[in-house]
Amino acid sequence: MPNLLDVNRPLAQGIVGETEDKRNEKLLRIAHLKERNTLLFTQNADEKKPSDAQAYQEITEACFDFLRTRSQEDEDALAQVLEKNNLELHCYKASPVSRDKKLVARMAFNGYVDRPNEYELSPLFRNMKNNPLQRQPYKSEDYDLSYSTAWNVFKQVPEFAEIEDAVKKGLATYGIPPEKLSEIGAKDLCFIINEQFRGRGRDSAKVFSESYKARHTKRFINENEKEFRHSLLSCGGVRRDYVDALVAAMKRGLTDLTKIRDEQGNPIWKEEWKDQPVVDVHHIVNIKDCSALEEDGSKSFMNVNNYENMCFIVRHPQHDAMHALEHDLVEDRPRNDIFYNRELDEKYIYRIQPPEGVKCMVGFHNFIYDKEYLQKHSQEATKHAKAQSYYKNQQQNRNNDRFNNKGLKFKGGRLSQKHKGNNYGY
Repeated sequence: MPNLLDVNRPLAQGIVGETEDKRNEKLLRIAHLKERNTLLFTQNADEKKPSDAQAYQEITEACFDFLRTRSQEDEDALAQVLEKNNLELHCYKASPVSRDKKLVARMAFNGYVDRPNEYELSPLFRNMKNNPLQRQPYKSEDYDLSYSTAWNVFKQVPEFAEIEDAVKKGLATYGIPPEKLSEIGAKDLCFIINEQFRGRGRDSAKVFSESYKARHTKRFINENEKEFRHSLLSCGGVRRDYVDALVAAMKRGLTDLTKIRDEQGNPIWKEEWKDQPVVDVHHIVNIKDCSALEEDGSKSFMNVNNYENMCFIVRHPQHDAMHALEHDLVEDRPRNDIFYNRELDEKYIYRIQPPEGVKCMVGFHNFIYDKEYLQKHSQEATKHAKAQSYYKNQQQNRNNDRFNNKGLKFKGGRLSQKHKGNNYGY
């Protein structure tokens, strides 16, 4: 049986199937939104398009076919299915990501440090933790944490860098020899941080005053409340009281209404909300791919938690669709998302992403653009739209002259029924 990880064809990096015409269409979309002074894009109601459930099924089936065959034909078919549903297929080189980086990025995003299991600790730390009589007396100033590979990852997060003294104190408490800092792993540091900052009766330590997820959620809803409300309420079956509660929660940095309590300590969740769309925060470039951000040396792996890399998205089916290529769809091959070009000796990964600049997606045909992105690209988009308009006017004038020269009456300069394009905005 052939190795499904191998592909005998070039794998182009970037957006699969991207052409100049498609790029121009994106610019026209931006120009229309700018003209209407809105961030919300909704496609024309009379345009035939599948429901979100139908679109999700079509996307997952196309992903399965592509992962099974890895052929150019199925790659093109998947790209077309995604484009039809306003998603993009991206291909880029697979960069190894250390477990430490993934762990630290995830903790910063969530804002807390869990207590590791015993088996996750390094042999050195586990031995010193469980055998107090073997510990030698050390002081905090005996430790130079630059010798710890794990700490050099932790300190790239400002909130972790600020608690360096507490980490040194924890190392001294457990009698870790300073000359063996290189043997201390990320989970050992998690254990120390958890011990130092965990509240009574809690399993997690809250080192961050506010998680990256919370601060980004607050920023999004403060900048886009009007569009977000309209976007959700335009979906069939969405309750206004649910949207009111969700918006209020997001202003507090929260998205999971099942875990929120009112001032009296009572859950705010209502049983009639069980079928309402659950909104979550999605990393456009996944945390497990964060080393891809370091390729050119200009960014840190922690850029994966920047606001620009976030998209607020309905958990099902949109969020599930984004990860459809990462599921173990091929039996007995848990890492079937890696493509290996043996001839070039390079590994690639394919990922599904929202269109560039989209900040929120509550439907495959209903999404909100980032305000800063529109401002940055609106000048280029407006210039392109004017050029397109000028070209169309010139073509129209030539057509009018041609018909008039033939002695035909042509009222109002119309050659055909008015074109029904996309309805950009609301």
